[in-house]
Amino acid sequence: MKSTEFKTWMDSIERMSRNQRDKLRKRLEGKENTDEVIALIERNQDDKPACPYCKTSNLYRWGKASELQRYRCRQCNRTFNALTGTPLARLRHKDKWYEYEQTMIQGLSIRKSSDSCGIAKNTSFKWRHRFLQGSRLEDTIC
Repeated sequence: MKSTEFKTWMDSIERMSRNQRDKLRKRLEGKENTDEVIALIERNQDDKPACPYCKTSNLYRWGKASELQRYRCRQCNRTFNALTGTPLARLRHKDKWYEYEQTMIQGLSIRKSSDSCGIAKNTSFKWRHRFLQGSRLEDTIC
């Protein structure tokens, strides 16, 4: 972003209502949580990941999807990311995963967790089971 555009954007923040500023703050805080979650996911992945389909490590980078690095296998031509083949694959709202995990640690119910994170109760139910499934996998590996 150019410095003049940035100054214009900063000036527009001063003209925002309190409600608009609160929405902007929540959005920016969510972005920070998303960045933390993605950093954790990609940090746990090996330097040279293997294809989850054919198990070869003959890959190349294939852009990004949902802010996660994607890879393409030269052997089977399939694409994947760090979450492929894990319980967290295809779950949305990564920015709320950390907050939801904290509600699970506190022992909140599914309904209270969903209200706290601003997600649907069906999503809360699905996340609870997927997160617990992932922790069971870690217990068997370690």
